[in-house]
Amino acid sequence: MEDSKLRCYGCGGSFVREELQYRPSGRGAYRKEKYFCPTCNEKEIKKNTLTSAVSSFRKSLPARPGYMSHKRW
Repeated sequence: MEDSKLRCYGCGGSFVREELQYRPSGRGAYRKEKYFCPTCNEKEIKKNTLTSAVSSFRKSLPARPGYMSHKRW
């Protein structure tokens, strides 16, 4: 039986299914099947951790910086 080759979502290279990492994208009816080669998978993991770090940092800041800082008690 012939091994089916799939394309990497990141670089577009053609790989055997066993070499690729599957990552679902989207929710419900809008879900896409994304397959990544090992190098693109590492890049995607780094990108996701950086995005979540930026998001958590932004949430740690006060909503209105400098609010009432001009007041002298």
